[in-house]
Amino acid sequence: MNDQLSALKTKLDLASSLLLTFPAVASQDVVAASLALYLSLKQSGKAVSIVTSTPPTVRDSHLVGLDKITTDLGGNNLVITLNVPEDAVDKVTSNTEGGHLNLIINPRTGVAPVTEKDVTFSYSGAVADLVIILGASDLRDLGALAERENTLFVQDKIINISSQVGSFGAVNLTDPASSNSELITALIKELSLPLDIDIANNLMQGIEAATSGLSAPNLTADTFEALAILYRAGARRQTATIPVREAKIVADMPIIDNTTPASIKEDWLQPKIFKGSKSN
Repeated sequence: MNDQLSALKTKLDLASSLLLTFPAVASQDVVAASLALYLSLKQSGKAVSIVTSTPPTVRDSHLVGLDKITTDLGGNNLVITLNVPEDAVDKVTSNTEGGHLNLIINPRTGVAPVTEKDVTFSYSGAVADLVIILGASDLRDLGALAERENTLFVQDKIINISSQVGSFGAVNLTDPASSNSELITALIKELSLPLDIDIANNLMQGIEAATSGLSAPNLTADTFEALAILYRAGARRQTATIPVREAKIVADMPIIDNTTPASIKEDWLQPKIFKGSKSN
């Protein structure tokens, strides 16, 4: 692990542009850890972007930096995607009639022609010195992103950080006994990266999500060490909101217990007179 950490530090020092990504289907722990690392690297002065194949969900709306996640890597290559089965197209040809580049898509016999609704546009050819993948077991977890940018996701550029075992990166920092947020907490501390209250809160919420509110049976001493680091940075646990129940007036008359002797009932209904004691 120490050799891998040293290799990561060297690569981070040499890289001028970073891409941070995580699986298309990601747990709250993974999203929280990814955003925390993104914010920390950004504060350290690195040019970093955070991209994933699927848009963020409402579940993670409380995490700081969620609006920075995009689904578009950018690049100079226009990608035209036909959202039809592969065998629905017979051939694709091109010509330059009229001074324009025309792409002609011929459907297979008996198949409906491609319509405008079947066509989407995106860009590829993004460039990054280093690609950090968080929370994945292999590249397939990234979905369309890795498929579209196969020249970017090459092993010698990849840093793999995950609570799942995997060895598809040039550097692989994995620990199946830990959560992703716990790993990033330790990584930020070891590399002396920035850790402010927003970053710490993201990580604490990630640890809580991964451990079912710190009630999971697999908590370790390292988990509590990570929490101590985050507490010192100003993070606080999320408290569950208890709904306030309004008191309701059942009746506007005294409640009388019919089992109480009549003499006592009458005494309850009499005005109370308090007399001061006489001093001798």
